[in-house]
This record gives sequence, C-alpha cells and structure tokens, in this order.
Amino acid sequence: MNDGQHWHRYFRTTFIRHFERTLEALERRILPAFANIEAEATEIQRSNYNELMSRSGNPNVDPFSAGEAAAEAATEAGYDHYSGMDAVRQALLNSYGAILYHAWEQQLLAFHRSNVLHPREQDDHRLLNLKIVQVRLQNLGIDIAALPAWTTLDELRLLANAVKHADGASAETLKAMRPELFEAPTLEGLGLEIPYTRRVFKPLSGEDIYLTLDDLRRYGRSVIGFWEQLAEVLEKV
Repeated sequence: MNDGQHWHRYFRTTFIRHFERTLEALERRILPAFANIEAEATEIQRSNYNELMSRSGNPNVDPFSAGEAAAEAATEAGYDHYSGMDAVRQALLNSYGAILYHAWEQQLLAFHRSNVLHPREQDDHRLLNLKIVQVRLQNLGIDIAALPAWTTLDELRLLANAVKHADGASAETLKAMRPELFEAPTLEGLGLEIPYTRRVFKPLSGEDIYLTLDDLRRYGRSVIGFWEQLAEVLEKV
C-alpha cells in the first residue's frame, strides 16, 4: 500500500473532487436561488395590499379600517412567503450535513471493500461497517481515529444522525458539543426571531438545527483532510 503518488491521485480524483463539486454546487447554484426571498416577500406584500384595497369599495366600510385590515393581511402574506422559503433554505443546509457524512462513509466503505477486504469477503455485508473498517486498518498499522480530521468527522456523524432522526442520543451529545447549532438565527429580512428551543423535531423542515454555509465548509475541509491524511499514512505502511 505504500505507493504514495497512487493514493494521493486516487483519493484526489475519486473522492475529494466529488466533495469539492458538492459544496460548489450548494454555494454557487442552490443557495443563490434564495437570495431574493426578502424582495419577493416585499413584492407579495405590496401586491396583496393593492389587490385588497381595490376590492374595498363598500361605502359602508370605514376606509381607515379597511386599509388597516389590508395592511395586516398583506404583511402576513409576505411573512408567510419569506419564512416558508427561509425554512426550505435551512432544510437544504441541514440535509447537506447528512449528505457530506454519508458520502464520506460510502467512500470509505468502497475503499475498504476494494482495497482492504479479501476478494472472497467483498460481498459479505456484515463486514461493511465502520467498526470493521477501523479494525482491519488497525491490523495493517493504520489508526484512522488518530487522524487529525477524525474528531470533526465524528461531530459530523452526530449531526447527520440528528438531522435524520431528530431528538435522540446523537442530538443530545451534539447539543453539549455545539449548542450554537440549535440556536435559531434572526430572520434578518423581517427583523423577527424564532423562539429558541433545544427540542429537535423537524430539522429536515428547516427547524431546530441551524447549519450555516460556514459549518458545511468546515465539515467539507475535514472530509477532504481525512483523505489527504490517509494518503500520507498509506505511504508509510
């Protein structure tokens, strides 16, 4: 296994580039679709107000009351659009945490299957889990849990579990480790705040866990770092 150039090239072209593209797609293609939701909400509010006021021609209705009711309804329509689209944006960010972890896990299992297991073992599904990977690599003198990237990857594992399964053991551990991930951000466009809660019910609906793009960049660096660090170790065994 000590062909250093082979492993650096293999991990770069087979694994690392996928993560670079995955994060690039999020930042340059997906998130820009949400860049104008504040302006969209303002336009919906304006349009709704004008439409409601155009219907208020009843001489028996106080114009002031009609305008007040129209403004309230229009504001609610704008807020509904903004908050709904912001929840979709947050759900996508949260889901990306799970995507990053499970893509890395699948890559590691693919490496394990094709480069560590004996050909006769490769279709034994009992051997396709991370504990077996660690044991088999340790038998070769490689402790992947000692790599610098491992701590952040284990945090990413907890996050992926919390995103998929909501409250549970992983979420509780992550709350103690990274409490800021559970603190709702301010809805800057409308100057409103979502009430803070430590309960995790619907992270895939954009609630309760609040990953940011910076968080995902950090996790992405750890995944890429893992493959670079493993390549360096493989040079020496």
